[in-house]
Amino acid sequence: MAISTRPPRTLSDIKTHSGRAGSNLEVYRDYFQVGALELERWRRTKERDAAASRIASIDSRIVDIQNEKEILLAGAAAACATMESNHQTELAEKRKSSGLRIKY
Repeated sequence: MAISTRPPRTLSDIKTHSGRAGSNLEVYRDYFQVGALELERWRRTKERDAAASRIASIDSRIVDIQNEKEILLAGAAAACATMESNHQTELAEKRKSSGLRIKY
């Protein structure tokens, strides 16, 4: 067997066709790019619709919270008014004279 004097082949020695064709001949890449952009636009539209729906539900909950708050405050005000009137009648009963009192 004879000793080979040729250097071993490496990755850079492999011949390919990449880069030989002009970019103007590869129209399919443009169509692929258009398809990718259409998909991204569809995803962004769905994302925007989901966000708008979430904002609407948050706004609805804020209105519900405000209504519940007003109901609770009205109930608390009514309870305070009845407690105040009860306290007033108790004070009036305590102020009734129960005879002659003299303080020294």
